Amino acid sequence: SPKKGDRKRTVVFTQGSKSTIVAYDGEVKEYAVDPLAKELLVDTNGAGDAFVGGFLSELVKGKSTEEAAKAGHWAARYIIQQSGCTLGKECGYKA
Repeated sequence: SPKKGDRKRTVVFTQGSKSTIVAYDGEVKEYAVDPLAKELLVDTNGAGDAFVGGFLSELVKGKSTEEAAKAGHWAARYIIQQSGCTLGKECGYKA
């Protein structure tokens, strides 16, 4: 069924260490993922969920898809350097 409401659809393709592709409002944009040294990679479990959390946290605040992707990349990068889905006591993300 057709989408209801006035918020435009956003489609996101994550590709691990490759660029993230975001389609929004008729435009497709690509956002590079900063490389991470292999020795820093601990566990990829939760990386996708972390990305979604970071991405949506900015999108719902009205930020651009670029800012949302940046937050998603930060969250995924953080979580893959941990064993399991663990977080520190404080969030170090700066928007």
